[in-house]
Amino acid sequence: MRLIILSVLFLVLLTSCSNKKQEAEWTILVYMAADNGLNNHAVEDIQEMESATFSDEINVIVQIDHSASNPEQGAFRYHIYPEEKKMISSLGEIDSGDYHTLTEFANWGFNKYPSKKKALIIWSHGNGWYPMNRDLPPCFCPDAESENYISIPGKDFQNALQNIDSHLDILILDACNMQTIEVITEIYEYTDFIIAAEDAIDTKGFPYHSILSNWESYSSVQNLAMEIAYYFHEFYWLEEIFPISCSVIKTLLFQNLLNDVSFFTENWIENASDDIFHLSRQDCIEFNGSWEYLAQDVDIKEFFLNVLEHEPPDSLAEFCDRIVSTIDSWFIFQKSEYPSGYTSDKVGTGIIWFPDEQTQGYFINRLEEYNQLDFSSTNWQIFLESTFIR
Repeated sequence: MRLIILSVLFLVLLTSCSNKKQEAEWTILVYMAADNGLNNHAVEDIQEMESATFSDEINVIVQIDHSASNPEQGAFRYHIYPEEKKMISSLGEIDSGDYHTLTEFANWGFNKYPSKKKALIIWSHGNGWYPMNRDLPPCFCPDAESENYISIPGKDFQNALQNIDSHLDILILDACNMQTIEVITEIYEYTDFIIAAEDAIDTKGFPYHSILSNWESYSSVQNLAMEIAYYFHEFYWLEEIFPISCSVIKTLLFQNLLNDVSFFTENWIENASDDIFHLSRQDCIEFNGSWEYLAQDVDIKEFFLNVLEHEPPDSLAEFCDRIVSTIDSWFIFQKSEYPSGYTSDKVGTGIIWFPDEQTQGYFINRLEEYNQLDFSSTNWQIFLESTFIR
């Protein structure tokens, strides 16, 4: 009997050790919602991933949903290795604009390829929190076949991440205009770091060769996240493709910003129509302003820095100093660069909805959707209404 017990214990220990060896350092899942006009660019980025050099301590797993124009229609899963990709499975036609599809891929990937740390890259079109009610620009992860997309105010994105069984160490949003305060508020609880752009991203996307080839160089997840943003800026600077925008937020401290914005709206809504706020908004660089029918966004840090430059009362100045300090503490990498080498230290963090007098109509049309966002609990939209809707 003793011999049997010892044999069973030995087998248990052996199995445990075997499973532990199978656990990689990182699993990086790449969700490519390319059933739209970006199909060919997605294929090019997969080829770029194959050109990277990394060890078997990193699992790079891609799920790509092709558009109808692709010779191989439907969706496929691949395991990416240096110099090659191996097909895991063919999924047929899927709806990559359905948030359940994203959740299912993440849970499947992290379960099948266990690792100590986990990263998720979402690759597609994006446009902040705005839903799709127009042909261009598209919203987040649009699927041409289903005409579906992942809604931010509709809670699709939040539900997708909330239902992933594993907490993320790094989330990369390889899509335009996704580093917004509103989007971050929806998802910050489910990842330690978010890497994204407050401006448009060129169709080349993130520089996957540089990122994957250097992924193992950093023992700290925070340093790795910052270096990913650095590689983004370096790549586009050398390619001379502008604007260049990529920032990193440390979500652990994000609640502090929400508290500060709530404090701001509570104490200055009554004075929201003061000229100091109008002038500060007018001095901001505008984002999402390329299409005249879009409500516009500004960099949250730039707005409060501009308020400081207009000599506010002491109480307001003290608060603006505090909120800028808060922003700097959780945006651990912040930078934007524009044509002709223009760089501003004021921008490069995250954008926030801030329509001006010329776009009041869009403010009214979007208000119902905005009130569905978690960020609306700060009453930022009431401050906006008090500022411009008189």
